[in-house]
Amino acid sequence: MPYKVILADPSPSVQKVVQMAFPEPEFEVQAIEDGLQVIEALDRIDPDAVLLSPDLPSRDGYEVGHYLRSRKESKNVVLILIKNAFEPLDKERLNGLACDAIIQKPFDSERLARLIRETVDRHKVPPSFPEESLIEDVPSAGVLPLFQEEEFIPSPPSSGSREDLEDRIRILLREEILSVERELEKRLKASLRADLKEWLDKEKR
Repeated sequence: MPYKVILADPSPSVQKVVQMAFPEPEFEVQAIEDGLQVIEALDRIDPDAVLLSPDLPSRDGYEVGHYLRSRKESKNVVLILIKNAFEPLDKERLNGLACDAIIQKPFDSERLARLIRETVDRHKVPPSFPEESLIEDVPSAGVLPLFQEEEFIPSPPSSGSREDLEDRIRILLREEILSVERELEKRLKASLRADLKEWLDKEKR
């Protein structure tokens, strides 16, 4: 059975990276950009994992996460929060959300896929002894150490001017574009290696 994943994030770049990292038929990824649509899709998709951005229209990620955790049918669903580098988490609204992990953009998509596999499998098979949580407490930056590679955390702007907002948007777009480019390069290299190996094997025959 494939791992069924809901990706709740409005960014086309993040959607592209996750869909490339979670290939079929091992994964079934449903990208949804609206929080209310995520809530409505839970019964239809019955996901194994939900990747959730706090920044969603209609219903934000905190509302969606708390609704998910309020459902008995979703008690074993893996919940992973995906945050932007310059957006602090709302610690008060995070309480009781019981996230399995919190990661920061840009992230290593292959590690994320591996984390989902391992966490979903662990939820499906109840352990015979207590396990340590992936995150014992929310770090000050709200980020799992596993995903801190190449992270970019800009200093907060001194004012809320339009110029500051545009600078922050440019930073986010640049980081997302770089993340997609790195992922594409990784996938292209893997494909070329596989093609070269197949060609060499044929030459040896």
